[in-house]
Amino acid sequence: MPLPDWNDNTNKSSRGKLLIVGGSRRLPGAVILAARAALRIGCGTVRVAVPESIATAMGVAVPELMILPLAETSHGTIAASAASKLIKEQMKVCSAIVLGPGIDEDKDTEKAIRELLEKASLPTVVDAQALFAYDIKQKPTAARILTPHEDEFKALRNGKEVDMTAPEPVANEFAQQSNAILVLKGQNTFIATPEGSVFKNEAGSRALGEQYTSEITRSNINFVAGTAGSGDTLAGIIGGLLAQGIEAHTAAIWGVYFHAIAGEIVSKEVGEDGAMASDFINRLPAIQQRLRQETRSKNSKPSRS
Repeated sequence: MPLPDWNDNTNKSSRGKLLIVGGSRRLPGAVILAARAALRIGCGTVRVAVPESIATAMGVAVPELMILPLAETSHGTIAASAASKLIKEQMKVCSAIVLGPGIDEDKDTEKAIRELLEKASLPTVVDAQALFAYDIKQKPTAARILTPHEDEFKALRNGKEVDMTAPEPVANEFAQQSNAILVLKGQNTFIATPEGSVFKNEAGSRALGEQYTSEITRSNINFVAGTAGSGDTLAGIIGGLLAQGIEAHTAAIWGVYFHAIAGEIVSKEVGEDGAMASDFINRLPAIQQRLRQETRSKNSKPSRS
């Protein structure tokens, strides 16, 4: 499951264009976390579509972003009419989408998200409140990655309880029924694909509240994600990888892995109790660089005859 190995001739266009749709007057920070995570994981350009009343603040908070002000309701949430403009203007220029960070509960916003999910032909991460606009009966027009925690997953299943100590059968069934990749976050995190594969991560630091041990790397990983905004950060990481052209299930697996490694570093440097989601976003470039260096080193070693 290789990552893109960019050379000196790459530029921001070749590294992908991600569209993040989210935010509200009450919850503006989530979009910032998702956007910064996408940039730090190597995405070339991040476009943030938010209610117009918070648009300027987004640009001030993260100057590297391209800001797309959206029509909004009187409550400062995304208006239903915003979807058609995004579909018309952004689908041809972007390479992936993240829906949900900072979206507040609102019927108009849900209509907008539903329209985007129905008509957007780009791989999409569906997070937070946007999860409840996803129609599992409708065949998606492109890859979808759903990232619920335990309570959100329960709501998606009409209140049915799930044993989070062994949710593989339920996760597998849901991924196949919804035609989506499921990243089920909890004390143990599971990634299930519509094709029937299930990956498990477990073990993590107390500050994260979610424990991941990557069976891919066969190592125990501590990281910091139980803090506010950790889910928004993970959505941004996965979206940033998707935008770079990485296959959806691979982006989900790598996203969880990078999230975990960054948390482990922060847990050691800062400590668990005071760690914030923003602390480990800045560690992402160094983690990628180290991983690529190790990969290149292994590949450059002469084979034994």
